[in-house]
Order: sequence, then C-alpha cells, then structure tokens
Amino acid sequence: MNEEEKAKREEALTKLAEISQQLEIGRKVYEHDNDTWWNGLTEKEREDAFYAVCKRIYEGDIKLNGSYRYVLYDVFGFDAGMYGAGMDCGYMAIHNAIGEGEDLQRMKCVDRFEVIDEDGRAYVRGAGQVNRLKFEIQDDGCTLKVFVNGKNPLDI
Repeated sequence: MNEEEKAKREEALTKLAEISQQLEIGRKVYEHDNDTWWNGLTEKEREDAFYAVCKRIYEGDIKLNGSYRYVLYDVFGFDAGMYGAGMDCGYMAIHNAIGEGEDLQRMKCVDRFEVIDEDGRAYVRGAGQVNRLKFEIQDDGCTLKVFVNGKNPLDI
C-alpha cells in the first residue's frame, strides 16, 4: 500500500470513527428522550403501552414463531428504520431468548435422546424410552447436565 492509499484509508477510518461517535450520541439522546416520555405518561398510559407491546411480542414471537424482522415489520408494522432501534433497546435479545426458551420446552418433550461424538452415537435412548429430559447448568456455567427420565445425570 502506497502513502496515498494509506492516507485515504486513515481518513476513511477517522470519518467512520466520527460517524460512530455521532450515532452513539444520537442513541443516548433518543434513550433519554424516550425515558422522559415514559416518565411523563400517566399510569393508565404506561399500562396501555405495556399491554400493546407485550401483546404484539406474544403474537409474533410465541404464537407465530416469527423472525425478528417479521415481528418488527409485520406484527408491529414498523419500517426498516426500527431494525437498529430494536437492537439498541434489547428487543433482539428478548426475541432470541424467547426462541431459545421455546426450543428448550420442545426438547423436554422428546421421546428419543442421542449424544453424538466423533466416534458416533455415544449414548442412545430410543423412541419410547425417554419420558422426561431435564437440563441443568452447573459449575458456574461450565457444565451442562442432562437428566434422562429424571435419573442418572449425563455430563456433556
């Protein structure tokens, strides 16, 4: 890379850093303004807003199992401009946690359980042999234990 290319690259990186700082300032101002708006609502208005948002999250994420974009655009009726705001306020994390929780609930109802390692099937309980699965995270989040039929933990 020659000196002119290096200078252009540095200039572009500097401009990107400035834009990033401006976006962060804008996000903080929006968050402050939104909190001010929320605190200015009456109790009834806050209840109505809470109900409306939760109803739509339940519809889109639980009943319809929609994607993040689907819920934002089709359930809430937002345009693409809300994509980043949904991430900033934590909705994407909520959406992902709901999906993972739903998957976990479905896993608890399976009737076949297999553990596969590099040598193939290391542990198998066939169809009809599994009545219940229970999952526990132990050792400060370092160990996943799976209890099959409520007995004999299987450390993975």
